[in-house]
Amino acid sequence: MDNKFSVLKFLSQTFTIYGITTLLLNIFCTLFGTAAQGISTIFSLGNSGVGIQTSLQFLLVVFIISGLRALFMTDVLIKKMPLTARVIVMFASAFGTILIFIFAFGWFPADMPIAWIMFIVCFIISCTVGTLVSALAEKQENRRLEEALKRYKEEE
Repeated sequence: MDNKFSVLKFLSQTFTIYGITTLLLNIFCTLFGTAAQGISTIFSLGNSGVGIQTSLQFLLVVFIISGLRALFMTDVLIKKMPLTARVIVMFASAFGTILIFIFAFGWFPADMPIAWIMFIVCFIISCTVGTLVSALAEKQENRRLEEALKRYKEEE
């Protein structure tokens, strides 16, 4: 785990996540936009894409979640919390943040069970994939660092 905060890394992660999110939103709009146009503000343009307001809302939520990641996954403020607890609190905070946006901006009707089921399934899949990718990236980085240390020791 990278224990240091970097503004460039923060911005890189924010815009990477935002890019992936925007791509997925556009795919969903293409597939479901016409049918969901009157149901959700996300699909306000039907299958024509995502509106500017929705795009900015998603950028803000991604920025907040990236900030939560920086808070919980670096040693900026929290130094003694175990990694498992950090991950759980980070995902719970991200879930809470998204809930606020769902209600504030009408991303989908709060009284529609299928929308909640789909949201929760998507959230769980996203968290699982994100955790696996992060674990693989950390494992690869650790391997690379071990190899560099081994080469360094051999050179001496």
